[in-house]
Amino acid sequence: MVVLHSVPPLVVFVAAEAVTDLRDKLTAAVRAASVNADGEPVAEPVVPRSPDSKRRISFDEYLGRAREAWRPDITVTPAWIREVTGCSRGLSSRLAAALIEEVEQR
Repeated sequence: MVVLHSVPPLVVFVAAEAVTDLRDKLTAAVRAASVNADGEPVAEPVVPRSPDSKRRISFDEYLGRAREAWRPDITVTPAWIREVTGCSRGLSSRLAAALIEEVEQR
């Protein structure tokens, strides 16, 4: 507890942001190195970024990206949603539920 109180909050915040960036870079490195069962490289999903990086992407925009990527032979899961949209873990389950509901109504 003494150590925690002796570290300025700004240092803690910067360290937390650095860990997030490191995690993202490690994930990208693993994806680049991965191959499918045939030994061919797995294509990295292209997630279009908005020109204004500070602008938040809405639920409907993420859902639209997922709709465009979905095909009848794909099983919709939160992991698949994260892969094709680039959304967070918390949002991916809600998006998956919404897309599954749409697909089942068709």
